[in-house]
Amino acid sequence: ARYKMNDHPFICIEGIDGVGKTTVASELAKRIGGRYYSTPPPPYACIRASIDRDADIQARYLFYLSSVAFASDEIARFRIEAPVVCDRYIYSTLAYHTVAGAAVDSEHRVVRDLLMPDYAFLLTASDKERMRRIKSREAITADARFEADSSFLNNVNSHFLRFPLHVI
Repeated sequence: ARYKMNDHPFICIEGIDGVGKTTVASELAKRIGGRYYSTPPPPYACIRASIDRDADIQARYLFYLSSVAFASDEIARFRIEAPVVCDRYIYSTLAYHTVAGAAVDSEHRVVRDLLMPDYAFLLTASDKERMRRIKSREAITADARFEADSSFLNNVNSHFLRFPLHVI
């Protein structure tokens, strides 16, 4: 068993681009004396921009899926010492890539081997607020094509609602 009764909680913050995941997750981690964790983690983060820019959707899905599997193992170790608050996890990978047209396992069999969060939240925000946040970012991400597509993001948000997430 990967979970022990004395492990600290694993909390996951999910949502579409611009809803405030990073702000909420980092602040929550501080307030509960936990560790903030963002996916994709190192060593994946250093090639994320090129994957987002150059890879086809199936390769992109497998990249993010692999990064979540890596994160799962790290989070399992980190939560022995302190609570872990994760900014995006498996639900983002599944929702974004399903809507983008990747061949995602509809049974989500891969999820069975992952450490699942004790608490998982879906943050929401109005389109106007999301776009204000995205435009205020210093760096434009390689994935800006998704950030600016409200129709795509609304479909992703609808897909998130299929998962066991508490909506905020």
